[in-house]
Amino acid sequence: MAILILGGADDEHAVHVLQQVRSRGHDAELLDSRDFPTRLALSYDPCQLAGTLRFPDGRQLNLEEVSSVYWRSYGGVCAPALPHSGQAALAANDARGLFESLLIDLPARWVNGWNAYQLHQTKPVQLARVAALGVPVPATLLGNDPDAVRAFAARHPRCVFKPIQGGAHTRRLEPRHLSDDHLGHLAFAPITVQEEVPGTDVRVFVAGQRVLACEIKTTHIDFRDDSDPLITPCVLPANVTDWCLRAARALELVWTGIDLRRTPAGRHVFLEANPSPMFLGFESRTGLPLTDTLVDLLLERS
Repeated sequence: MAILILGGADDEHAVHVLQQVRSRGHDAELLDSRDFPTRLALSYDPCQLAGTLRFPDGRQLNLEEVSSVYWRSYGGVCAPALPHSGQAALAANDARGLFESLLIDLPARWVNGWNAYQLHQTKPVQLARVAALGVPVPATLLGNDPDAVRAFAARHPRCVFKPIQGGAHTRRLEPRHLSDDHLGHLAFAPITVQEEVPGTDVRVFVAGQRVLACEIKTTHIDFRDDSDPLITPCVLPANVTDWCLRAARALELVWTGIDLRRTPAGRHVFLEANPSPMFLGFESRTGLPLTDTLVDLLLERS
Protein backbone atom coordinates (compact mmCIF):
# COMPACT_ATOMS: atom_id res chain seq x y z
CA MET A 1 0.00 0.00 0.00
CA ALA A 2 1.12 3.56 -0.68
CA ILE A 3 0.46 6.98 0.75
CA LEU A 4 0.20 10.02 -1.53
CA ILE A 5 1.25 13.51 -0.51
CA LEU A 6 -0.68 16.01 -2.62
CA GLY A 7 1.81 18.84 -3.02
CA GLY A 8 5.13 19.72 -4.56
CA ALA A 9 8.82 19.37 -3.80
CA ASP A 10 8.88 23.15 -3.23
CA ASP A 11 6.67 22.80 -0.13
CA GLU A 12 8.62 22.00 3.03
CA HIS A 13 5.57 20.57 4.80
CA ALA A 14 4.82 18.17 1.93
CA VAL A 15 8.44 17.03 1.78
CA HIS A 16 8.64 16.69 5.57
CA VAL A 17 5.56 14.46 5.75
CA LEU A 18 6.83 12.39 2.80
CA GLN A 19 10.14 11.80 4.57
CA GLN A 20 8.49 10.98 7.89
CA VAL A 21 6.15 8.41 6.33
CA ARG A 22 9.08 6.78 4.54
CA SER A 23 11.15 6.83 7.72
CA ARG A 24 8.53 4.59 9.32
CA GLY A 25 9.04 2.07 6.54
CA HIS A 26 5.98 2.90 4.43
CA ASP A 27 5.72 3.59 0.72
CA ALA A 28 4.93 7.23 -0.13
CA GLU A 29 4.97 9.47 -3.21
CA LEU A 30 4.55 13.16 -3.91
CA LEU A 31 1.57 13.83 -6.16
CA ASP A 32 2.11 17.26 -7.71
CA SER A 33 -0.97 18.29 -9.68
CA ARG A 34 1.14 20.78 -11.63
CA ASP A 35 2.79 17.81 -13.37
CA PHE A 36 -0.53 16.86 -14.96
CA PRO A 37 -0.99 16.24 -17.84
CA THR A 38 2.49 16.94 -19.25
CA ARG A 39 4.66 14.85 -16.89
CA LEU A 40 2.14 12.85 -14.86
CA ALA A 41 -0.07 10.23 -16.53
CA LEU A 42 -3.46 9.20 -15.10
CA SER A 43 -5.87 6.53 -16.28
CA TYR A 44 -9.19 6.08 -14.50
CA ASP A 45 -12.11 3.65 -14.74
CA PRO A 46 -15.02 5.36 -12.92
CA CYS A 47 -17.18 2.24 -12.87
CA GLN A 48 -14.54 0.14 -11.15
CA LEU A 49 -12.97 3.04 -9.20
CA ALA A 50 -9.67 1.77 -10.55
CA GLY A 51 -6.82 3.06 -12.63
CA THR A 52 -3.15 3.98 -12.57
CA LEU A 53 -0.82 6.88 -11.94
CA ARG A 54 2.50 7.06 -13.77
CA PHE A 55 4.84 9.52 -12.07
CA PRO A 56 7.49 11.65 -13.81
CA ASP A 57 10.21 9.20 -12.72
CA GLY A 58 8.41 6.36 -14.54
CA ARG A 59 6.93 4.61 -11.52
CA GLN A 60 3.43 3.25 -12.09
CA LEU A 61 1.04 2.95 -9.14
CA ASN A 62 -2.36 1.30 -9.20
CA LEU A 63 -5.01 3.52 -7.60
CA GLU A 64 -6.28 0.62 -5.48
CA GLU A 65 -2.85 0.54 -3.83
CA VAL A 66 -3.36 4.02 -2.38
CA SER A 67 -4.40 3.73 1.26
CA SER A 68 -4.40 7.41 2.23
CA VAL A 69 -3.73 10.89 0.91
CA TYR A 70 -2.40 13.96 2.72
CA TRP A 71 -3.83 17.01 0.96
CA ARG A 72 -1.14 19.55 1.61
CA SER A 73 -1.79 21.77 -1.42
CA TYR A 74 -3.54 21.65 -4.75
CA GLY A 75 -1.99 23.96 -7.33
CA GLY A 76 -4.35 23.11 -10.15
CA VAL A 77 -3.28 21.43 -13.37
CA CYS A 78 -0.82 22.86 -15.89
CA ALA A 79 -2.12 22.05 -19.35
CA PRO A 80 0.35 23.11 -22.06
CA ALA A 81 -0.17 26.28 -24.04
CA LEU A 82 -1.80 25.75 -27.43
CA PRO A 83 -1.92 28.13 -30.39
CA HIS A 84 -5.72 28.19 -30.48
CA SER A 85 -7.38 29.70 -27.38
CA GLY A 86 -10.47 27.53 -27.67
CA GLN A 87 -8.40 24.37 -27.85
CA ALA A 88 -6.31 25.53 -24.89
CA ALA A 89 -9.42 26.13 -22.78
CA LEU A 90 -10.85 22.75 -23.73
CA ALA A 91 -7.57 20.97 -22.91
CA ALA A 92 -7.26 22.74 -19.55
CA ASN A 93 -10.86 21.91 -18.60
CA ASP A 94 -10.44 18.27 -19.58
CA ALA A 95 -7.22 17.95 -17.58
CA ARG A 96 -8.76 19.63 -14.54
CA GLY A 97 -11.95 17.58 -14.82
CA LEU A 98 -10.07 14.27 -14.78
CA PHE A 99 -7.61 15.21 -12.04
CA GLU A 100 -10.30 16.62 -9.77
CA SER A 101 -12.39 13.49 -10.30
CA LEU A 102 -9.50 11.65 -8.68
CA LEU A 103 -9.54 14.13 -5.77
CA ILE A 104 -13.27 13.60 -5.29
CA ASP A 105 -13.63 9.86 -5.80
CA LEU A 106 -10.39 8.04 -4.97
CA PRO A 107 -11.42 5.51 -2.26
CA ALA A 108 -8.69 6.25 0.27
CA ARG A 109 -8.34 7.87 3.69
CA TRP A 110 -8.21 11.60 2.88
CA VAL A 111 -6.50 13.99 5.26
CA ASN A 112 -8.42 16.08 4.26
CA GLY A 113 -10.88 15.47 1.42
CA TRP A 114 -12.62 17.44 -1.32
CA ASN A 115 -15.62 18.59 0.74
CA ALA A 116 -13.44 19.99 3.51
CA TYR A 117 -11.49 22.06 1.01
CA GLN A 118 -14.62 23.35 -0.68
CA LEU A 119 -15.89 24.52 2.70
CA HIS A 120 -12.60 26.31 3.29
CA GLN A 121 -12.94 28.02 -0.09
CA THR A 122 -16.39 29.22 0.99
CA LYS A 123 -15.63 30.47 4.48
CA PRO A 124 -19.05 32.07 5.02
CA VAL A 125 -20.51 28.55 4.96
CA GLN A 126 -17.74 27.34 7.27
CA LEU A 127 -18.61 30.03 9.81
CA ALA A 128 -22.33 29.30 9.48
CA ARG A 129 -21.82 25.59 10.18
CA VAL A 130 -19.71 26.28 13.25
CA ALA A 131 -22.09 28.93 14.60
CA ALA A 132 -24.98 26.48 14.15
CA LEU A 133 -23.25 24.18 16.65
CA GLY A 134 -23.52 26.86 19.33
CA VAL A 135 -19.78 27.57 19.15
CA PRO A 136 -18.97 31.23 19.94
CA VAL A 137 -18.18 33.12 16.72
CA PRO A 138 -17.49 36.87 16.46
CA ALA A 139 -20.17 39.13 14.99
CA THR A 140 -19.36 38.98 11.28
CA LEU A 141 -20.32 40.68 8.04
CA LEU A 142 -19.23 39.42 4.62
CA GLY A 143 -19.99 41.44 1.55
CA ASN A 144 -19.26 44.36 -0.73
CA ASP A 145 -22.00 46.84 0.22
CA PRO A 146 -20.36 50.05 1.57
CA ASP A 147 -23.50 51.05 3.51
CA ALA A 148 -23.63 47.65 5.23
CA VAL A 149 -19.94 47.91 6.21
CA ARG A 150 -20.46 51.38 7.67
CA ALA A 151 -23.53 50.22 9.59
CA PHE A 152 -21.64 47.19 10.97
CA ALA A 153 -18.74 49.42 12.04
CA ALA A 154 -21.19 51.74 13.80
CA ARG A 155 -22.58 48.81 15.80
CA HIS A 156 -19.10 47.47 16.62
CA PRO A 157 -16.64 50.29 17.33
CA ARG A 158 -13.61 47.94 17.26
CA CYS A 159 -13.51 45.83 14.10
CA VAL A 160 -11.03 43.96 11.95
CA PHE A 161 -11.18 43.10 8.27
CA LYS A 162 -9.66 40.41 6.09
CA PRO A 163 -10.24 38.65 2.75
CA ILE A 164 -13.06 36.15 2.34
CA GLN A 165 -10.77 33.26 1.34
CA GLY A 166 -7.46 34.40 2.80
CA GLY A 167 -4.25 35.48 1.15
CA ALA A 168 -3.73 38.62 3.23
CA HIS A 169 -3.39 39.28 6.94
CA THR A 170 -6.03 40.64 9.29
CA ARG A 171 -6.05 44.40 9.79
CA ARG A 172 -7.85 46.68 12.23
CA LEU A 173 -10.64 48.71 10.66
CA GLU A 174 -9.86 52.41 11.03
CA PRO A 175 -12.03 55.47 10.26
CA ARG A 176 -10.04 56.10 7.08
CA HIS A 177 -11.12 52.72 5.76
CA LEU A 178 -14.74 53.91 5.79
CA SER A 179 -14.12 56.69 3.28
CA ASP A 180 -15.76 56.57 -0.13
CA ASP A 181 -12.36 55.99 -1.75
CA HIS A 182 -11.54 52.94 0.38
CA LEU A 183 -15.00 51.42 0.30
CA GLY A 184 -15.07 51.94 -3.45
CA HIS A 185 -12.62 49.04 -3.65
CA LEU A 186 -15.47 46.74 -2.60
CA ALA A 187 -16.59 46.92 -6.21
CA PHE A 188 -13.55 44.74 -6.98
CA ALA A 189 -13.92 42.20 -4.17
CA PRO A 190 -15.97 41.63 -1.02
CA ILE A 191 -14.38 41.44 2.42
CA THR A 192 -14.92 39.93 5.84
CA VAL A 193 -15.50 42.39 8.69
CA GLN A 194 -15.64 41.11 12.25
CA GLU A 195 -15.88 42.53 15.71
CA GLU A 196 -12.41 42.56 17.25
CA VAL A 197 -12.07 39.99 20.03
CA PRO A 198 -9.48 41.18 22.55
CA GLY A 199 -7.19 38.65 24.19
CA THR A 200 -4.68 35.93 23.35
CA ASP A 201 -4.45 33.89 20.15
CA VAL A 202 -4.81 30.13 20.58
CA ARG A 203 -3.97 27.62 17.85
CA VAL A 204 -5.65 24.23 18.23
CA PHE A 205 -4.52 21.24 16.17
CA VAL A 206 -7.12 18.51 15.83
CA ALA A 207 -5.89 15.15 14.55
CA GLY A 208 -8.70 12.62 14.59
CA GLN A 209 -9.75 12.55 18.24
CA ARG A 210 -6.53 14.09 19.49
CA VAL A 211 -6.43 17.79 20.39
CA LEU A 212 -3.17 19.70 20.91
CA ALA A 213 -3.15 23.43 21.64
CA CYS A 214 -0.78 26.32 22.14
CA GLU A 215 -1.16 30.00 22.94
CA ILE A 216 0.48 32.77 20.96
CA LYS A 217 1.43 35.95 22.75
CA THR A 218 1.99 38.92 20.46
CA THR A 219 1.21 42.60 20.25
CA HIS A 220 0.17 42.29 16.60
CA ILE A 221 -3.45 42.09 15.51
CA ASP A 222 -2.40 39.15 13.28
CA PHE A 223 0.26 36.96 14.89
CA ARG A 224 1.66 36.14 11.45
CA ASP A 225 3.03 39.70 11.34
CA ASP A 226 5.19 38.98 14.40
CA SER A 227 8.58 37.51 13.52
CA ASP A 228 9.12 36.23 17.07
CA PRO A 229 5.87 35.56 18.95
CA LEU A 230 5.93 33.69 22.25
CA ILE A 231 4.31 30.31 21.58
CA THR A 232 3.78 27.86 24.43
CA PRO A 233 1.66 24.72 24.89
CA CYS A 234 -1.61 25.17 26.74
CA VAL A 235 -4.49 23.06 28.01
CA LEU A 236 -7.97 23.85 26.81
CA PRO A 237 -11.04 23.70 29.02
CA ALA A 238 -12.97 20.49 28.44
CA ASN A 239 -15.91 22.26 26.81
CA VAL A 240 -13.62 24.04 24.34
CA THR A 241 -11.90 20.77 23.45
CA ASP A 242 -15.34 19.29 22.85
CA TRP A 243 -16.52 22.03 20.53
CA CYS A 244 -13.24 22.01 18.60
CA LEU A 245 -13.85 18.31 17.91
CA ARG A 246 -17.46 18.97 16.95
CA ALA A 247 -16.44 21.85 14.67
CA ALA A 248 -13.86 19.65 12.94
CA ARG A 249 -16.48 16.96 12.33
CA ALA A 250 -19.01 19.48 11.02
CA LEU A 251 -16.41 20.77 8.56
CA GLU A 252 -15.33 17.22 7.59
CA LEU A 253 -11.81 17.85 8.84
CA VAL A 254 -9.74 14.90 10.04
CA TRP A 255 -6.72 17.20 10.50
CA THR A 256 -7.02 20.93 11.08
CA GLY A 257 -5.55 24.00 12.70
CA ILE A 258 -8.30 25.98 14.44
CA ASP A 259 -7.66 29.60 15.38
CA LEU A 260 -9.31 30.87 18.56
CA ARG A 261 -9.13 33.98 20.69
CA ARG A 262 -9.18 33.66 24.49
CA THR A 263 -10.54 36.83 26.07
CA PRO A 264 -9.15 38.25 29.34
CA ALA A 265 -12.25 36.75 31.01
CA GLY A 266 -11.27 33.28 29.74
CA ARG A 267 -13.92 32.95 27.03
CA HIS A 268 -12.81 31.21 23.83
CA VAL A 269 -14.09 32.41 20.44
CA PHE A 270 -13.76 30.56 17.11
CA LEU A 271 -12.12 32.47 14.24
CA GLU A 272 -11.49 29.88 11.52
CA ALA A 273 -10.35 26.34 10.72
CA ASN A 274 -7.61 25.59 8.19
CA PRO A 275 -7.70 22.21 6.38
CA SER A 276 -3.94 22.25 5.73
CA PRO A 277 -2.28 24.19 8.53
CA MET A 278 1.42 24.86 8.58
CA PHE A 279 2.69 23.17 11.73
CA LEU A 280 6.48 22.87 11.67
CA GLY A 281 7.05 26.26 13.30
CA PHE A 282 4.56 25.49 16.07
CA GLU A 283 6.13 22.06 16.61
CA SER A 284 9.66 23.42 16.88
CA ARG A 285 8.64 26.13 19.37
CA THR A 286 6.37 24.04 21.59
CA GLY A 287 7.57 20.43 21.31
CA LEU A 288 4.02 19.30 20.53
CA PRO A 289 4.14 16.01 18.55
CA LEU A 290 2.31 17.42 15.54
CA THR A 291 4.24 15.47 12.91
CA ASP A 292 3.60 12.18 14.68
CA THR A 293 -0.13 12.84 15.08
CA LEU A 294 -0.48 13.69 11.39
CA VAL A 295 1.54 10.69 10.20
CA ASP A 296 -0.45 8.45 12.56
CA LEU A 297 -3.62 9.53 10.76
CA LEU A 298 -2.13 8.67 7.39
CA LEU A 299 -0.99 5.24 8.56
CA GLU A 300 -4.19 4.18 10.31
CA ARG A 301 -5.56 2.38 7.24
CA SER A 302 -2.25 1.12 5.92
